[in-house]
Parts: sequence; C-alpha cells; structure tokens
Amino acid sequence: MQRTKRSRSGSSGRPAGIGAALALGLAATSGAAHAALDCASLTTVTPEASTITSAAIVTPPATIGGAAVTVPLCRVQGVARPTFDSEIKFEVWLPPTVDDWAGRMKVNGTGGYAGATPYARLAQDIIDGFVTAGSNMGHDGGESAGWTLGHPEKVKDWGLRAHYFVATAAKTLSKAFYGQPVSHSYFEGCSNGGRQAMMMAQNYPELFDGIVSGAPSMFYPDLLFWLLWTGKNQTPVFGQPAVVSLAKRQLITKRVLQTCDAIDGLVDGQITNPRACVFDIDSMGPAGDGTLTAAELAVAKAMYAGTTSETGQQRYTGANFGSEADWDPNFADNGGYGPFIGHYVYSVLSPPFDWRRDINFSTVYDQAKAALSPVTAAPSPDLTAFTRHGGKLIQYHGLNDSVVPPDGSIAYLHALTQFEKLRHLPKKAFDQQIEKLSPQVVIATEQAFLKQVQQYHRLFMLPAVGHCGGSTGPSSIGGGAPEPPTAYRDAKHHVVSAVIAWVEGGVAPEKIVATRFGAGGTVVRQRPVCPYPAQATYDGSGDINDAANFSCVTPKLQDRTMAPGEILLIQNSLRQRDLHLPNR
Repeated sequence: MQRTKRSRSGSSGRPAGIGAALALGLAATSGAAHAALDCASLTTVTPEASTITSAAIVTPPATIGGAAVTVPLCRVQGVARPTFDSEIKFEVWLPPTVDDWAGRMKVNGTGGYAGATPYARLAQDIIDGFVTAGSNMGHDGGESAGWTLGHPEKVKDWGLRAHYFVATAAKTLSKAFYGQPVSHSYFEGCSNGGRQAMMMAQNYPELFDGIVSGAPSMFYPDLLFWLLWTGKNQTPVFGQPAVVSLAKRQLITKRVLQTCDAIDGLVDGQITNPRACVFDIDSMGPAGDGTLTAAELAVAKAMYAGTTSETGQQRYTGANFGSEADWDPNFADNGGYGPFIGHYVYSVLSPPFDWRRDINFSTVYDQAKAALSPVTAAPSPDLTAFTRHGGKLIQYHGLNDSVVPPDGSIAYLHALTQFEKLRHLPKKAFDQQIEKLSPQVVIATEQAFLKQVQQYHRLFMLPAVGHCGGSTGPSSIGGGAPEPPTAYRDAKHHVVSAVIAWVEGGVAPEKIVATRFGAGGTVVRQRPVCPYPAQATYDGSGDINDAANFSCVTPKLQDRTMAPGEILLIQNSLRQRDLHLPNR
C-alpha cells in the first residue's frame, strides 16, 4: 500500500510528510512566510533557561550520532540549565526552508535512563517534515545509575523537566527561523519515553497537541520494584544463571499456547487476550509432569503473581500467560534500578546499598515510592487541562511485555472512565467511591463512560508483542515501537500519523494495522489492533495473516476479565489524581 505523496518546492524536493495524515495543514504553511533568521544566526536566540551553542546547515550525505542524514537540515545544539546542577544537552533539527516544513514539531522520548540524544528518530522526523528535537535528558551515559548519586536536580531533569525545556526551545527556534509559530506539536515515546509522554499530558498539558505513549512506566516507583522483584526471583545470585533457563521458559510458553491459543477461535501462535487464559502451571511442576523443578515453578508463579510484600500484600501486577519466553532475568541488573534507589532515596553508594540484600517490598517499597513519586510518577487520570485545548492521546502496549506489565495500561483506561464518572464529586465522596471499587463496578463504569474517554484517549493492546516491540506478534506501528517503512507510514498503519489525523483532521483511529516484517522487508503478518476493549476477531475465511480478514469486536460483558491486582492499580491512579509535579 503506497502512501499519498504531496510535493513541495523546497530545496530537498522530497514528499510532504508521512502519508495522508501528514498532508493536513501544509497549505497553511507552505510559502506563507520567510525565515526571520538564517540558520547560523539562531545562536543569538535565547529560549527559556537555555543557551544555543551552535547552528549550521547540514547537507547530505552525512552521519550524525550514527544516524544517516539524507535530507538538508539546520542543526541546532543547545544546553538548558533550569537549576544550578542542570545540563540538558539538546538538539533541534529544522527543515531548511519554510517550504520544506510541515508546520509541525515533534519531541522524542527516550527509554531507560537515556543519556543520549535519539538521533535515529531525529533523522526520520526530518525526512517527514517535522521540526524535531531530542536530548540527553540532563546527563550523559547509558544505563549506569552512577549519575543519580548526589545529583537530585539531574534526577528531576530526567524525571520530569527536560522535555519541557527542549520543546520550548524548539518552538522558540522555529518561530525565529521561519517567522511563524509551530502549528501543531507532538510527542512520542515508549517505556520510560511512554512515562515521559504521560508526564507531558498531565503536567505540561498545553505543550503538545498529540501524544503517543507506548508501554508507559507511569506507575514508576511501583514499576521499579516490579523490576527488582523479577530480578530477585529469576536471578537471586548476581552473576549466576537464571533459575529458569530460556529453554524452560520457551517450553512454558509452548504449553500455554497449547492450552490458550484457540480461546479466541483461531489457532495462530498468539493469544489475543491472555487475561482470559486459564493455565495450570502446577501441571508442569513436581506434582505434575515434572518439567519444572520446585524452584523453577516458584519463579514462574512469582512472575505471574506480581510484586508481593513479605506478608503477602499485593503491590503490583505481574506478567501474562504466554509472555514467558520474553522474561528477562537480568533486566534489573542491567538497568541499574537497585543502585538508583540507593542513590536517590538513601543517598548512599551501592555497595554499601546492595539491593538484593537491602530491598524489601514493604517498608523500603513505601519509602522509595514516597520519595520518587513527586519526580517520576505519572499516574493521574485527570487530563482535563490537556483535553481542554483539544489534546489527543494514543496509548499502546504489548501484551507479552514483562518489563512494564501491560495490565497497568488497561488499569489506567479504567481509571480514566472512573474519573469521568466521579470528577464532579466532592473530594471525600470521591475517595469513598475509590474504596468501594470492584470488578463489576469497573466494567459497568467503563461501559457507561468509555465513549467519553475515547474522545481524547484510545488504548491499543498488541497481542504477542513484547516491550516496545519484539516477540512474535506484529508490532511495527512506530511511536517508539519499530518504525514501518515508507509505504506503511500512514494513519492506517502508523500511530504518529494516526494521532496527527486525529488532532488536525478530527479522524479518531478505529484501528491500527500492525505489521510483522521478515527478511528483506517482506510482510509476514498484519493484524488490526483495536481500541480497547475491542479486539481483532477472525471473520472466518481468508488468509489469517491478512488484516482485511479481521474485524474489531468488543467482548460481551460476561466475557470480560480483570487481572489480579488490577483494582489496586486503578485505585493507585485515582488516589494520585492531584499529583501535579513541580515543573521548574
């Protein structure tokens, strides 16, 4: 399927965007103004709390940060210093003339601890006609947590402030360069970038018009302890092999598929709704066929159960059936999440803070959550200010994600519907209703208020997809997940194009066609992903790898399921509805 192209008369001679969605609004910008400043003169611009250090035209072929530059651009580099210990290094890339510009700006979120500008995303965005921006989020380096010790302001920059100053700089530079303001502003990110996306909607609600949030770690302190839970259970001794080997995990997934693959009416190697899967993991343990040892069985149960305190209190939800092959036994160690807690919460090195020894899932959990929520969490269902100016939010999540459990995204949608129901109540009455939540109340409220929520928020759950892509299901939808090639960069296949069509054309996405590509870019499978709770259902005939043979169907109320611990997450979100973070 070829995208619709619209040529412009700029020096690059390239198409005007990423499909039909990006063609919206070009007439309003093309040729309408001339640059107020040339590229080199942008060093004289002074965005809020920022200094521009360099500005120069880049002519292809060129490579920046490992990314191939294939079109001309004005590359601007700068540093934002909102506090004495801040050093947010950012880049803004601008199409070289107003005729090359789609009138849009996009800021790119980053996963993990970031520490590097996402050059690959900037290189794609500039082809698509965006003014595009990204940063190191306030520190240099990869996934080491060393930068967090003794630098609380840098943690705040990474946690919540950086994108504000980057986006503000990009808007200021665009106005100076083109002589006219940005028409529409967008943000995309997955994982920690998804958390950043939720931060933008909740705390800087007028900064962006459209946001794509993938696999958001918005319950951030809870998510940190989930990651430590998975590490402590799967790899209890640092440096030793995981208790459950990859071969055993793959075998569990195979057995789960044998039991649950067909519950959606189609045997296709993926489970459309793993929450409806009923699988007896004990059947593989010592009391069953002996495939798993007692220790291996205990780890599998801990992964499904979710984070639990030492006294059995549920703290966070767990992994889905079918995700076992995607469990990462070393994610907690490789991500440095234990040292981060030691550094920021307790201001000590690690060691002497050894997370396997010193972490517990009760008192330490509560202390860390209290310290971290004000600068890292984005659970509030109050998007009133974001929606007041017409903001639109697309959220997506892979159902095989064991890094950020997908139940958190579904719980957030439920919290949104609850908020719409309860928002006009006095605080005391609102809080009383939170304590009375039950699965029946949640499902009934969703049915009554879902259409209202879907005017500004749509959630897409991707079967058999891991963290920000991967696993065995179709996942190429962009927005922090794998980017589809040019022919699929339209509102039908690409979430950023879809949010643009929604913001600028009023066309809300009724489905996104996700693609799994094979060698040489061949299409292996395409499936529609539907606005939750609808799910793709086979029409009964035709190629099961062709999205045209599937329809979006909402399960009947009696067939709806909720995960253990999901009520806890909904309550967590609603209780933090007033969590508006310090943004300076």
